[in-house]
Amino acid sequence: MKRILKRMSMVIMSMVILMSVSPLSKADATSEVITLGINLNNTQKKEILNYFGVDENNPNIIYVNNKQERKYLSGIAPEEQIGRVTMSSSYVVPTNDGGINVKTSNITWVTSSMIASTLSTAGVENANVVAAAPFPVSGTGALTGIIMAFEKSSGEVLTEEKKKLANEELVTTGNLAEKVGKDKAAGIVNDAKKEVIKDNIKDEKQIENAVKEVANNYNVNLTTGDINIIVNLLKNISNQNYNYNEVKDTLNNISANVISKLKESGENIDIKGFQNTIKSFLDNNKDAANFFNKFDDSKLSSDAVVSTTAEGLNTAASIAGDIGNQVKESGFFEKIVNFIKSLLPSN
Repeated sequence: MKRILKRMSMVIMSMVILMSVSPLSKADATSEVITLGINLNNTQKKEILNYFGVDENNPNIIYVNNKQERKYLSGIAPEEQIGRVTMSSSYVVPTNDGGINVKTSNITWVTSSMIASTLSTAGVENANVVAAAPFPVSGTGALTGIIMAFEKSSGEVLTEEKKKLANEELVTTGNLAEKVGKDKAAGIVNDAKKEVIKDNIKDEKQIENAVKEVANNYNVNLTTGDINIIVNLLKNISNQNYNYNEVKDTLNNISANVISKLKESGENIDIKGFQNTIKSFLDNNKDAANFFNKFDDSKLSSDAVVSTTAEGLNTAASIAGDIGNQVKESGFFEKIVNFIKSLLPSN
């Protein structure tokens, strides 16, 4: 009987531990770094620094110029998107885990999900990021600044090839977004990339099949030209031999966020394995949402265009609740009770 009670206590304690474990703090790595667009005037610079909550004498401020943008974007981004000046700025905090979480304010051509996905391609694994401008701008320069800030704050040097791939991915997704919508574009490129990295797909035909399948999941019919562009991008990404375990948090979080937002808008999206990503999405973005809330968008403008990788939290939480109810109704808890009863001696 003592042995049985001991076994029961171990089972119960294991259940309690599993149900009570909470994630570690995400923002406990190195210090923040702030990038400012070199062409901001004094008033605009003060506005951005006020938004970031940073003093102008902060030693972690660096400046980004159009020449640095063009190093990675020339020949990839449309000329009208690159422009001749750099106005977008960023606030970057490397973290120990939780993937890449991004907030954008007044960045209009790209979304937070696009930036998060492309940062994973650049080689970033974990970071909290805010990209902003004092008024609406395309945001093509934001990625350059964020990468520079990450390298300075983390002390990690990212490879030039991966940085170029990241910019190519950003532009590819941005161009696709003009045809199918920003959320679907981000979801398609992100999820296809996830499949290629996870399954280490190198064959061009298999990559093409993965792209078509993912697009179908999002109820999108891609043109042959769009498919070829995405396939070429993913072929180059597959040759970089990314470690799936190092990028999966970010890629899964983006999937969950995008799908939650699409479901909220009434889209009937049914992605295989989506339910398994919800809990990690909620856990990873709980701290990120608190981080994002520190930045008051009204300090930029009353109509600032805002996007975060935690936008789908409410819908995801609702879906997670529905799943919990389904599990309960399925008799799972009854099975646990019966299992414990099976440990007791029969009369």
